[in-house]
Amino acid sequence: MMKQLNFASFLCILAMTQATDKVQIRRKLQAVDFVGDGCIDYNPTDMTWIDYPFGDDETLQNVPLGFSFTLGGTLRPTVDINSNGHLHFDGSEDTFVTPDYFVGSPYYEIAPYWADVNVQAHGDIRYKQFGDKFVVFWVDAAEFGGGSYATNTFQVVLSSDASTDPKICFCYHDMQWVGDGNVGISMGPRSGFHLAEFTQTDATWNGLGTSNNGVQALNGRSFCFNPNDVINPRNPPTEADLTFVRPEANPGTGGDPHFKTWHNEHYQYHGQCDLVLAKDSAFADGLGLDIHIRTKLVRHWSYIKTAVIRIGNDVLEIEGSGKGEDKEVHYWMNYEYQGDLTEFAGFPVTIKADGTKLHKNRIEIDLSSKYPGQKIVLSTFKEFVKVDFVNPTAESFGDTVGMLGD
Repeated sequence: MMKQLNFASFLCILAMTQATDKVQIRRKLQAVDFVGDGCIDYNPTDMTWIDYPFGDDETLQNVPLGFSFTLGGTLRPTVDINSNGHLHFDGSEDTFVTPDYFVGSPYYEIAPYWADVNVQAHGDIRYKQFGDKFVVFWVDAAEFGGGSYATNTFQVVLSSDASTDPKICFCYHDMQWVGDGNVGISMGPRSGFHLAEFTQTDATWNGLGTSNNGVQALNGRSFCFNPNDVINPRNPPTEADLTFVRPEANPGTGGDPHFKTWHNEHYQYHGQCDLVLAKDSAFADGLGLDIHIRTKLVRHWSYIKTAVIRIGNDVLEIEGSGKGEDKEVHYWMNYEYQGDLTEFAGFPVTIKADGTKLHKNRIEIDLSSKYPGQKIVLSTFKEFVKVDFVNPTAESFGDTVGMLGD
């Protein structure tokens, strides 16, 4: 297996698109890798998502959640999904609303990004139940009257009463347009909170965590919380009140494949290739570091099928799985399938196998003995493989070359 991913090889077959309609099809089929344990990554090969053809300002009513979900002291067996970026219970407005309306709303509403969305022009809204979670996913959604087809991609995840995870998660991938946007929840008159609000004339972030930034401040973030922990009109919540608040993603690559460089630049590169992600012959006092990835082409997009890392004399390969819920981590340690892996090149290793249906399986290489607080994390979601560099510094990775820059 490992000998097929040769460090000396470099072959690419690019994914080409020649017309506007082809580009739009490619975007709709593209995988999405969200940041945060409470989020659900999107695999376009998973045909169990329900793709409802929403009209403008339309609500799909009484969608079964499939589990017990209590909000405001009332059991909510169903939810209404509105095309304008929010969920609601027991009534609401179908249209887009201003921030002032949202604050005083008499209804129970959950708004990952409530604005004037128009998926008739571009994009989709998909939903499904994942065990004890229910997720609604707005993918490449256009703004009404936007014209240029700037798009927003985000999701909301609800967890059952029996789950130990936070009940609500807002997850953001790529936010490109503002509108009169509202982020937060409403639990009846004068009971709710704003995580952020945006207006056409003031497109700054007016919420937790940062200020004076545009809607792009949501990119690569997720916010998970339990409603009762944040609802207090007299004392607005702080970041400490939200469980699993995630900053932007670490440098590395998503499985789709998106890349984030050492300098916080984002790009995507679709094709069928063997690629050098990072290389430094002097890493860790001369042990040396090589990390290569292999991508696979699927119609107009691609994903990372395999990743391999070498430090010193040790070589580790990881691969995803197309099975529905696979709780095995598929790896080869020094060419042996699932060989002994308690340490790698002298660095401690932790293996986490939670099942690729809901969570990523992962291998964490702890570099703290040489570089305090730093890790290299190899993870999988279904077939997709992801590589993250946690808390990297110039001391550890400043001399690397490869897809992440130099």
